[in-house]
Amino acid sequence: MTKVNGLILSQCCILSTMTLVMFLITLLQLPLNVQCQNSESSSVAILIRLQGSVGTIDVPTEMFIRDALSLAEQRGVPLIVLVDSYGGYVDSMVNIANMFLNSKVPVLGYIYDKALSAASIVVQPMHIIGISPYGVIGAAQPITVNPVTGQYEFINESKIINSIVAMAVRYAEARGRNATSVQLFITRNLVLKGEEAVKKGVADFVAVDLDDFISKLNERNISIKYDNVIKNITISISSYEEYRPSLYIQVYTYLRDPTINSILWFLGFFGTFIALLTGRIDILPLTIVFLLLALLGGSVNLNIISILLIALGSLLIVIEFMYPGFGILGVGGIIALVFGILLMPISPATQVTPTVIESLRNLALILGSGLTALLSIILYKAVEAGRKRKKAVQMVSNRLGKAVERIEPGKRGRVLYEGEYWFAESSDVIEPGEVVEVVDRKGFVLVVKKKQYKNSSFR
Repeated sequence: MTKVNGLILSQCCILSTMTLVMFLITLLQLPLNVQCQNSESSSVAILIRLQGSVGTIDVPTEMFIRDALSLAEQRGVPLIVLVDSYGGYVDSMVNIANMFLNSKVPVLGYIYDKALSAASIVVQPMHIIGISPYGVIGAAQPITVNPVTGQYEFINESKIINSIVAMAVRYAEARGRNATSVQLFITRNLVLKGEEAVKKGVADFVAVDLDDFISKLNERNISIKYDNVIKNITISISSYEEYRPSLYIQVYTYLRDPTINSILWFLGFFGTFIALLTGRIDILPLTIVFLLLALLGGSVNLNIISILLIALGSLLIVIEFMYPGFGILGVGGIIALVFGILLMPISPATQVTPTVIESLRNLALILGSGLTALLSIILYKAVEAGRKRKKAVQMVSNRLGKAVERIEPGKRGRVLYEGEYWFAESSDVIEPGEVVEVVDRKGFVLVVKKKQYKNSSFR
């Protein structure tokens, strides 16, 4: 039986690996993108938690909140926001606050532990704010952070301070809160705790936990204004469903982490420098992947980075197929494709029934398991073929083969040797069909020469 070419097996491994990765990504995305099942009752609210990986007021958190709010508006149910945040960036703070200000459904905030810095401003346009007895809110004076040293400095320029104060006061006044205290959050780093926050008029009531918060919400009346429409709503919440950040959001969050981002810049810049200095051009694609991922820490559009990663990964995989070996190009291509697909823009959450979700998960699981088994078989056969090649070519000299492609000095071609196709190089010019003699082996490449006598037979 003809043996399977080891080089073709490496191509199959790449293809199987990429296919498996795609299905695993799908499997991981499904339960995270759509956490909330379709509900006929408007009394089932949607809950999100601004803590942990999405606790920083940043672009990924902004995207997470936009998706959750979009789902709540589709269903016409309240959005409960549990806040436990040290703050974040001004641009995202303004964007999130504006989303809450213009929401078409009740946005109900519960400060579980802390709402500091930008988070103390984000909660102001929420329709109702509850706070735990030991929760704190305030300390919103803006700062700048030195990206090299990590040191921060307080901003006292009136141009910046006054603009932030104006926006914060607008949010507070829109919900009838104490604008003076909110202003002091920014100008004097005022911090209020529990009952004190309620007395100062920046929170509505104290709740010992989330269940207590929800029980105190019921029967409260609020007015929602949007598109010149005013709606009076009486809150009635019987339960809630938690909406969690998707894998896409979580990956984006970690890539924007200052520590991880600094490591990516270091690997990208110094890796590129070393590659150019040592002539190892083959590692440049991998360093470029690091640089593209590092750009996510800035203001570069996520969609552009995703497209570039997918394009680069596809190109590297194609090159690996043309020149097999499962080397640095294949690894770099897989890394680029995985991150490019993970960071692809996805549609906002929609109302999907649990039955559909379960069917999709089962399909992804079955296909993923099948591909895992296939990949295991391919890898096993590749190892076995490698062992046979090693045994066959542990130089029993004067073995004969036949050229399949033209071979020239400095240009490799393929030969048929012992029932397998190999890449070969030679100092002679060898035409397809000519008999060759194997004289050496360099890894997966044979060194051959043209057979000197014409009446040789090839078996």
